[in-house]
Amino acid sequence: MAGVLACFAVASKPAGAHDSAVLAAIHPHIVQLFDAPRSLADAVSHFLIDGRAHGDHLLVIARASHWQLILAYLERRGVHVDHPGERLTSIDARKLRQRMMRRGVLDPARLEDTLDGMVAELSSGPGGLRVYGEVVELFAEEGNFEQACLLEDYWNYLQQKYPFTVLCGYSAAHFADPRNSHYLRDVCGRHTIVKSHSADALGTWLTTH
Repeated sequence: MAGVLACFAVASKPAGAHDSAVLAAIHPHIVQLFDAPRSLADAVSHFLIDGRAHGDHLLVIARASHWQLILAYLERRGVHVDHPGERLTSIDARKLRQRMMRRGVLDPARLEDTLDGMVAELSSGPGGLRVYGEVVELFAEEGNFEQACLLEDYWNYLQQKYPFTVLCGYSAAHFADPRNSHYLRDVCGRHTIVKSHSADALGTWLTTH
């Protein structure tokens, strides 16, 4: 499986290095570590509202419980996604992951049918595309960091094909064990921006040490 997806790892250039530094600055691949679901929802809602202000189509790939929290924060800030004209697509992360996998691992053909097809369609419309995704978080929750990194490689591969910004959210708790520090480096090395909110003590400590 790793060999099948090797082309994505090569194309995406680890350590967040793209062929064009300008492109990476305009369309970054961001990772943020969160201490709690509400912190996640707060940050993601700001990320989406900023994209909305720039005329981006918004794509949210989140587990159902997180989407409900994000939705509450959006509505609190005056964004009602059910209003006509709102360009927001939401997808259940667990269901999407099932569609991307075959026999328990990510399948290249299914990745192309799901993520590639969806990003191609949404990024081709007016404005840009801004994505929040946490399928990688589902893998990390299970301790399957290899699959999480393969999916991060695929996001980098897609960013070389289409202009879009993506934010990946992870619970900081997955990396609290010192034995997982190399996995944190692997994950962060696949992003152009690594951050955590100052109120998230664990996330901040992990991203600054």
